[in-house]
Amino acid sequence: MDQPRDPSSEAAWAELTGRWDDPAAHRALLAACGDLEALAEVGRRYRAVLEARPADPMAQQMKAEILKRAAVIGLAQLPRTRPPVQRSGAWPRRLVLGGILVAAIVVSWLLGRLILGSGP
Repeated sequence: MDQPRDPSSEAAWAELTGRWDDPAAHRALLAACGDLEALAEVGRRYRAVLEARPADPMAQQMKAEILKRAAVIGLAQLPRTRPPVQRSGAWPRRLVLGGILVAAIVVSWLLGRLILGSGP
């Protein structure tokens, strides 16, 4: 089956139904679906087949394949954002710890002078 211009057209579907048991014909039809709209239309056609023949293995397989392809196309269309740049938090942390250490030393020195009563 040559890839039809419009995979959801009546002509494309009629050609497919003539070769229903040929998996290559189904794959070619799905390969011609380049966007979500075409996949949705072909999916509606397969759904109609499943409503008429719920146990049809080819329709079940193609329904699953359409859902996979639609998910891939949908995810590919999501906007991409760069992950935030992770900056090293070492310097700010070191400064805070250094400040706490200096404050502790000063407080210790002042307490030592007050407790021991040594004057200047």
